Amino acid sequence: MKIVIVGAGISGLTTYLFLKKLLSDSPSFGSALEIVIFESHEIAERQKDTKSLAEEASPGVALGIGPNGLAVFQDLDETLFEEIVGLGYAVSHFHFMSARGWRLARFCTTNQDHPPLHTVLIGRARLWECLRNRVPKNAILSEKAVQEVGHSKDGKAWVKFTDESPDIEADLVIGADGVRSVVKKLVTGNGKDDHFPPVFEGFLGIGGIMSSSCLPTDEPWGRTTMIFGPHGFFGYGACTTHSASTGTAKRTAPRGPFAVWWSTYEADHPLDTRNFDKEEIRQQLIERHSWWKDPVVQQIVANVELDSVYPTWTTPELPAWHKPGVVLIGDAAHTLPPTSGQGTSQALEDSQILAMLLAYYLERCHTAAPQAGSLASSEYSKAIDLASEKYFEFRKPRVKRIADRAKQMGDTKRKKGILLEWLTYFIIWLMGKLPVDDGTRWLYNDLPITAVRRFIDAEKNRGPDA
Repeated sequence: MKIVIVGAGISGLTTYLFLKKLLSDSPSFGSALEIVIFESHEIAERQKDTKSLAEEASPGVALGIGPNGLAVFQDLDETLFEEIVGLGYAVSHFHFMSARGWRLARFCTTNQDHPPLHTVLIGRARLWECLRNRVPKNAILSEKAVQEVGHSKDGKAWVKFTDESPDIEADLVIGADGVRSVVKKLVTGNGKDDHFPPVFEGFLGIGGIMSSSCLPTDEPWGRTTMIFGPHGFFGYGACTTHSASTGTAKRTAPRGPFAVWWSTYEADHPLDTRNFDKEEIRQQLIERHSWWKDPVVQQIVANVELDSVYPTWTTPELPAWHKPGVVLIGDAAHTLPPTSGQGTSQALEDSQILAMLLAYYLERCHTAAPQAGSLASSEYSKAIDLASEKYFEFRKPRVKRIADRAKQMGDTKRKKGILLEWLTYFIIWLMGKLPVDDGTRWLYNDLPITAVRRFIDAEKNRGPDA
């Protein structure tokens, strides 16, 4: 059986590791299982970039992994989980402020376990490197850009490359190729045209790494600060743990040498990220935040050097995430607004759920086969399609609920007059006075893997002919 993963980002690498864990020891495959990742970028350069976190300078430099996302890593590999947590910073709460210096609210970012799992803020490159180091080098073909994905006359998926090398066929092609997914073109159309192109959400983001010495000396452990104003948003917080402390997601610890900052603001049009006036963007940043009361914001703005600007793109709601032998995960299926705080965690859940369902349906197919190891390609296809359908059934409602909630929160970052500004502050303050809402509890505690396991157990109890 051959599986192709398009994209060696976080979701692609995690999916590879889950598939190897759940399928490699299956009697359905033995040594016949082949999984290969095709990545359009040059891997060596990306590895070099991870050596110094301080050298990174984009709003994608750090990301948050919620308790639900961390639970995925725990299920995958406890050692990997501990390494990732140790390289990041455990966040127990978000500290919401107004641009005028008022404290608005404190929102918990842990689940309800005892002890609880915290959210972890970590350098994106550090997380990627942790995953990359666990994937064999020969499993990733870098600088191998996919041009098109299609179906042959017998219904099998094929992959065509931009370098005009021979096409390859696979039993399953997994699109982990991001918001501008090539694989999505086949899932939602004919493979050539993008009928659901990315949507510009009307926001630009800038950010980077700074010394954690910029943070207040009396700042409590586990805090990330988020500030709302009439012309945008500003956030900052530690993203590494002190070397003398053992990083854990179950308690906060002293911060390490690095912190991250980011600013989001409304814009009419996306900028050309390869050709823009850095000084103009810097001056706009200074003007936007010149009167904000937070001294950390003022220190960052006064000393900032900008290298990148990133428009906020999302994926429109897709009618399907799969076609025979082809399935989408992560941003290729559902690029979420940054306000969700769940982009990475939902991609991780995708990897976990898809791999578990594939393992179950393929194993069930093997059990029903007359002889061990006798599965035909058509039987693989049937099992893969059943797994893909059930994956979409489990994942789509959860992702949609998160996306809808994030879009509501995104309005707090748009330009607003003084009345709407003060109303926004009041609503945030009021939300902070309420108990933990059902949405947060559902997000962090009602994990989709629990429902999938119940489903699989129920199916096994019904028997192979169910």
